[in-house]
Amino acid sequence: MRLERVVIEGFGPLSGYEAVLEPKRLNLLIGPNESGKSSFAQAVVATIFGFASHEAETLSRPWNGAPHAASITFLAANDRYRIHRRFDTHDVEVTRRGADGDESDETIFRGSVNPRGRSAERERYEELLRGWFGFTDPRLFRESVFVHENALETEISPELRHLVSGAVEADYQQIQDALLARLDLLTKEHPFDPRARKRVNRSIESRIARIEELRDRRSRAEVMLGEGVSRQKERDELDGRILELRADLAGKEQLLADLKAWISLREEQRKFLKRGPAVGAELVSARRARNAVEDIDRRIGQSLGYLANAPEEVEPDLIRLAMLRTQRARHQKSAEDERARLSHAKPVSPFFTFGITLLLAAIAAGVGYGITKQWGLAAGAMALGAVIGLVVSRVFGQSTERARVLSEAQVKLADENIRTISQEIDQIEIRVNPFIAGRTLEVVLADAKQYRAAMQERRENAAVIHSLPTPERLEAEAKEIDEAVASLRSQEKLVLQQSPFLAPLKEDPLQIAEASERLTRDVNALRTRLDAAQEALDAVLRRTGGDSDAENLESLEEAIALEEEELTRETKLRDALLVALDVLRDAVREYQEQHVGRIGESAGATLSRLTAERYGSVALDADFNATLSMGARGAIPIESLSRGARDAFYLSLRAAIAHELAAREPLPLLLDDPLAHLDEDRRGSLLAYLEELASEVQVIVLTHDRRVLGQIREAHVQAIGVIPKGSGDISSRVEVKR
Repeated sequence: MRLERVVIEGFGPLSGYEAVLEPKRLNLLIGPNESGKSSFAQAVVATIFGFASHEAETLSRPWNGAPHAASITFLAANDRYRIHRRFDTHDVEVTRRGADGDESDETIFRGSVNPRGRSAERERYEELLRGWFGFTDPRLFRESVFVHENALETEISPELRHLVSGAVEADYQQIQDALLARLDLLTKEHPFDPRARKRVNRSIESRIARIEELRDRRSRAEVMLGEGVSRQKERDELDGRILELRADLAGKEQLLADLKAWISLREEQRKFLKRGPAVGAELVSARRARNAVEDIDRRIGQSLGYLANAPEEVEPDLIRLAMLRTQRARHQKSAEDERARLSHAKPVSPFFTFGITLLLAAIAAGVGYGITKQWGLAAGAMALGAVIGLVVSRVFGQSTERARVLSEAQVKLADENIRTISQEIDQIEIRVNPFIAGRTLEVVLADAKQYRAAMQERRENAAVIHSLPTPERLEAEAKEIDEAVASLRSQEKLVLQQSPFLAPLKEDPLQIAEASERLTRDVNALRTRLDAAQEALDAVLRRTGGDSDAENLESLEEAIALEEEELTRETKLRDALLVALDVLRDAVREYQEQHVGRIGESAGATLSRLTAERYGSVALDADFNATLSMGARGAIPIESLSRGARDAFYLSLRAAIAHELAAREPLPLLLDDPLAHLDEDRRGSLLAYLEELASEVQVIVLTHDRRVLGQIREAHVQAIGVIPKGSGDISSRVEVKR
C-alpha cells in the first residue's frame, strides 16, 4: 500500500489541506509546532480505521467549523483506491480510481461504518481492510508502521507477532492446538501438559481402570462358579415363600383398596344426600319468593298501577299537599275567628265617657265632703274625680282601639298565608293531577302507603331470589344429585359384589373402622415378612453368584478383550501424537528463530549504521525481547540506553518490521517527529537510511526541524501550516531537493 494523496476538509486545526505524496521517495512534511502535523497523522489513521472512542472523535472536530471529513487516495494490490470518510456521520465511500486520472471507475463500497458498533456494512468494509493491510485493528497499524508524537517505543503484541510472522506460524499454532486437544482427550500424563497435575482421568486412564475392574469381577465370578449350586434348595424355598407372601399381600392390598373405595363412595353419597335437602329448601324459598314477587306485581298492576308509573316526586308532593291543605284550613279558621271578634268590638261612646266622669266626680265629692264637711274641698275632690274619670275613659278607649287594630293585622296575615298556601297547592295539584286521575287525596295517600309496603316486600323477595340460584338451576342440581347418588350406589353395589366381606359392615361405622385398621396391620406385617424373605434371598444370591454366573463370566471375557483392544489402539495414537508434537514444535521453533533472527539482524544493521557502529548487533527472543551488544560489554538492556539511543533502536526495529511486512503487502511507514532526540550526525544517518528504505517502503516523515533540509539528498518535501518569517523560502529548497 502506498499513499498518493491526502485531502483533509476539516480535522482539528487543519482545514482545506491537501498533501500529494511520492510512492517511492522519502516524503517530508515540515511545519512548526502546532501547525497540525500530529493532526495530519491522526487524520490518516482515522480516515482508514475510524475512531475507537467518542472522546477522540470529539477532540478531532474542526476548529473553524469546516466539514469534519477527509479522503485518502492510495495504491494497493496493483489498483488505485480512494477512501472518503465523514467523521460526524461515519459515512464511508470507497471507489476504485482510474489508472492515470482522478476519475472514479466504480464505487465498490458506500455505507455507515462506525468502529464502535456492529453492522453488516462494517463487516463488508473490514473485508476490504483485511485485503489491503492483512488486519482491521488500528492498534496493529500504530504498533508496526505508525509513530505518533515521538512514541517510538514499540510494544510487540501477540497480534503483531502473528502479523509479522505471517500465516505459517498461525497454521503451525492451529495444528499444535488441535494435536494438544486430541492428546489431552487421550491421556492426562504427557510432557506437553501445561498444568502440573490433572485430577480427572482421560480416556486411556479410564480404560485401564475399567480393565482392572472387569478383571476383578471375572475373578469373583470364577470363585462363585467354583462353589457350585449347594444352596439351590434354599433359594427354591425362599422363592416359594416369597411367591406366597406376594399373593397374600396382593389379596390383602386389594381388600384394603376395596374397603377404602367403599368408604370413599359412602362419603360421597353422604355429601350428596346432605346437599339434597338444602337444595330442596332453597328451591322452595326461590319459588315462594318468585310467587310473592309475581303476586305483588299483579296487585300493583290491578289497583296501584297508576302509582307505578308516577315519578318519585309524586308521593312527597302528595304529602306536602295534604299538609298545605291542613295549614290553609287552620289559617281560614283563624281569620274567621278574628273577623268575628272584630265585628263585636265597638269604639267607646261619649255617653260612656260622660257617665264615667260624672260617676267618679260624684263619688269624689261625696267622699271629700264626708271627710272635711266643707263644700269647697268637696268641689275640688269632685273636679279631681272628673279628671280621673276622663283619664280612665281615655285609657279604656285606647285599649279597645289597639285590640281592633291587632285583629285587623291578624286577619290580613291570615289572608296572605292563605293566598301563598293556595298558590303552592295549585302548583302541586297541577303536577299530581295527571297521576291521581280524579281520586281524592286521602285515597291516593292510602294507596301510596300500600304501594311503598308492597315495593318493600317485593325488594325483600327479589333479594331472596338473587341470593339463591334460579329454580331451574336448583332443579338441575337436584337432578344431578339424584344421578350422582344413583351412580355411587351402583359403584357401591359393584364393590360389594367384588368383596362380599364388606356387606356385614354396611350399617356399622365402628366395624368399618376396625376392619380398615386390621387390614392395614395385616398389609404392613406381610410387607415386613416379604422384605425379610427378599433380603434372605439376596444374601443367598450374593453368596452363590446368581443364576447367570457362567454367562456373566463369558461376557466379562468379551468386555476385557474389547477394552484391551481399544487401549492398544489409543496407546498407539498417543505415541503418534507425541511424536507429531515433537516434530511440529521443532519446526515452529526453527521457523520462529529464522524470522525473528532475520528481523533482529535487520534492526541490528540499521542501528549500527545510525550509531556509527557503536552498537554491534541486536538479539531478539521468540517474544521480541531485545538485547544489544557493544564491543566487549556483551548484552546491554534497552532500558540502560540514553533516550537518543533508544529512539535509534526503536526506529531500527520499526524499519525492520516494515521491511518484513513489505514482503507480503508493503505498508507506508508514517513517522511523526521521530528526530527530536537525535543529534545532528545520527539525524543525518537516519535520513540517509530512510531515503534508501523509501525505494522499498513508502516513508512519510512529519517534523518541525527545518535543519533536515540541509541533510537530505533526494526527498519530496511539503510544508504544513504557516512557516514563520525569517525561516527562508522552503519551497525553493524543495525544488532543489527534487
